[in-house]
Amino acid sequence: NHINRVCSTWGREHFKTFDGYVYQFPGLCEYNLVSECHSSYQAFSVHLKRAMIDGNPTISYIKVTANDLSFQLSRSAVIVNEETSLMLPYYNGGVKVEKSEVYIKLESKLGFTVMWNDEDSVVVEIDDDFANRTCGLCGDFSGSPRYNEFIEDGREISPIEFGNKQRVQLPNDECEDPHEEEEDLLKQSHCEDLFLSDSWSSCTKHLNTDVFIQACTQDMCSCSNSSDDLCVCSTLSEFSRQCSHAGGQPPNWRSPQFCDKQCPYNMVFEESGSPCMDTCTHQKTSSMCEEHKIGGCYCPPGTVFDDISLRGCIFKSDCQCKRDRIYNSGEVYKQGKWSCDNLLTTAQCSVEEGSHVTTFDGKSYTFHGECLYTLVNIGSSPAFRILAQLEPCTHLQYDTCLKTLKFLLNNDRNNILQLFMKS
Repeated sequence: NHINRVCSTWGREHFKTFDGYVYQFPGLCEYNLVSECHSSYQAFSVHLKRAMIDGNPTISYIKVTANDLSFQLSRSAVIVNEETSLMLPYYNGGVKVEKSEVYIKLESKLGFTVMWNDEDSVVVEIDDDFANRTCGLCGDFSGSPRYNEFIEDGREISPIEFGNKQRVQLPNDECEDPHEEEEDLLKQSHCEDLFLSDSWSSCTKHLNTDVFIQACTQDMCSCSNSSDDLCVCSTLSEFSRQCSHAGGQPPNWRSPQFCDKQCPYNMVFEESGSPCMDTCTHQKTSSMCEEHKIGGCYCPPGTVFDDISLRGCIFKSDCQCKRDRIYNSGEVYKQGKWSCDNLLTTAQCSVEEGSHVTTFDGKSYTFHGECLYTLVNIGSSPAFRILAQLEPCTHLQYDTCLKTLKFLLNNDRNNILQLFMKS
């Protein structure tokens, strides 16, 4: 459960602060979503702008700064330092930008991550080190849901007033601040039926459903679409995302007729899956994944993604391999042949300080053991073996020492030369 490090915005105008307060702000200007505010040097910032498209507020771009790098994320491109359009994935200056089938993800070693689903949802996750050091629409990360964002000089301020204070002043910006409007809470019973159904039980015990029911109701009242189901999809999707962040397991609640998500190839949409996907070239990625689960397009169980020929999700046994060309399963790769000469030369193998070994071929490695080991075994005449006894050193707890050397000639155990080493 890392829900207290996650801020998000979704739908037409909904926001959830790091401290868990959910509110509505319909501004269409550029706003400071989150930035480091209480230090002489601002390490990072995330700005957000929505625009009205087909009667609905839509995210038009996100601006992110991390030290000396600045990024602008839009549907058409990712631009760095206001001039270069990036080819993804991108790695530079401690920043990684990558794109999956569902998200654009920007991750910085400064301790923050931004994820945008190319539609209405933006999620920002930050490290605990930024507690009480942030400002913006995401709040101050103080642990208190309403203080000090919505209480000013002992006076409670509205979300509209709070949001307007986060506006980024731009030259020649003719954007207008939104004004207070009366809320119309109709159609609430339909939203309650959606969020309080038994299928969401794993989520309702982690999250406050009241704020999402209110957001759903406002969506339905302000939605211009004739289909009520479509109007609630954004808040249901956010409820599902927040459930994963909180440690719950959201159900696969979508259907072809309700809030459907289309995936490429033969992938399927899962509400909560590992973002580290197994592929033909990296078949154990998910087993080593340390990232939390998110919704996205994934391969069905028992399959991996074909990242060689891009055939979608296939069984591991059908994976190809690539060398000079692509080879199918069962094909054999052959190239060249060995041409060997017998060279009369001397070579040296050594064991130094009880753990540092150098082979006859010059390969050096370190090995700590506690047993009798074969150093050399020559089967041809004259046959002989050299064995070494390694044990923990008397005065060095974590090192091994060479205690004994044994020379065995022609496998005659009655004819052994044994040398004892001083500790």
